[in-house]
Amino acid sequence: MKYLKETKLQMLQQEISLISNDVETVRDKAACLSQQFTIAPSSSLTNGELSKEPVTDAAIRQRIDLHSNDLQDYYFSIRSKAMIGDASDDGSLDDFTSALSKFVKYKEFRQLATLNYTSDMYNMYSIVSSIEFDKDSDYFAIAGVTKKIKVYDYKQVVTDVVDMHYPVTEMSCASKISCVAWNPYHKNELASSDYEGTEHEKRCWCVDFNRMNPHLMASGSDDSKVKIWSTNTARSVLNIEAMANVCCVKFNPTSSYHLAFGAADHCVHYYDIRKHSEPLLTFKGHLKAVSYAKFLNGEEMVSASTDSQLKLWNVKKGTSAVRTFKGHINEKNFVGLASDSDFVACGSEDNSLCVYYKGLTKILHKYKFDIVRSVWQRDAPREEDSTEFVSAVAWKPDSGVIVVANSQGIVKVLELV
Repeated sequence: MKYLKETKLQMLQQEISLISNDVETVRDKAACLSQQFTIAPSSSLTNGELSKEPVTDAAIRQRIDLHSNDLQDYYFSIRSKAMIGDASDDGSLDDFTSALSKFVKYKEFRQLATLNYTSDMYNMYSIVSSIEFDKDSDYFAIAGVTKKIKVYDYKQVVTDVVDMHYPVTEMSCASKISCVAWNPYHKNELASSDYEGTEHEKRCWCVDFNRMNPHLMASGSDDSKVKIWSTNTARSVLNIEAMANVCCVKFNPTSSYHLAFGAADHCVHYYDIRKHSEPLLTFKGHLKAVSYAKFLNGEEMVSASTDSQLKLWNVKKGTSAVRTFKGHINEKNFVGLASDSDFVACGSEDNSLCVYYKGLTKILHKYKFDIVRSVWQRDAPREEDSTEFVSAVAWKPDSGVIVVANSQGIVKVLELV
């Protein structure tokens, strides 16, 4: 008992010492920064970022209070080496400072535009299954159960003053569409997967282009196969036997050969397609089927599951989850998942869009769709009885813009500001 108490006391003393030293370091840096701004000429303070309305101290304190335990855990996780005097600690305090700046980067959602996936006012059940931006973010494609792919000009949508937005092109398909993907190099090339499956024996859930080799594609299906395709041939060039229904597939954005796929066996499997007989890594931890997998960068990957959890993994640092994100509701539907470097956006079955920061486990920002009645509904459903859910999410690269759609076919272009 005494030994345990002494060990705990020693740990607390190390934590206090670390915090005290870091506070002094931050104060010194703040003083230097203050001096720089004091002597800087006014002409140097014209950066557009400085003209934005600042987040107030009260708002920051309120957000910090809400996420205090998360912030504390994250601080000690990245400062652990410094706490025990490890000389290999290389600027982790700067990492935490950077994380804090991103934590307060956005204040709220601003709506830029609203679109309707279907113009049929009698059909209010028009699930959007996929939204994707092209390689230059000039256009975005919307696809879903109405068997149509609609392509919109982003700039035209957000600058047009009218309420009705029309696609620049529209493609009809024979079956319900589950996923679309733009070629990362060829602007006019778009791939889609659908419920028919074509060469797959059952419904195909997902398709993805390889960013390093734009001739390669991957698809996953209920037939428990991942197929690798070349745009130069009509049939698949490689099959990976998954042993479970495949719900999602995604290439590593920095590799020509590595891909991840999520399956009904509750796992994310990571493969090198040059040695496809067995996975390089298998990430376990979800309690239900894995519906989405997205890479934040070449090492970090986030997965979504119908267990109402997102999990962050590092493909270079073992198979244990780095972090688990909770707060959204996802028990039976595909609700969409998108990322932009340090932030992750996903849908929720309470008709909401949820945004997480990769260093914290709780929802950072949330946007809720209004319930819309069809002409056949005399009374609006009570909010608690609504079955609507957010079904697709796309993040415009290098921006705070998210395009999100729900199961009624309502599409919102939102911006985090």
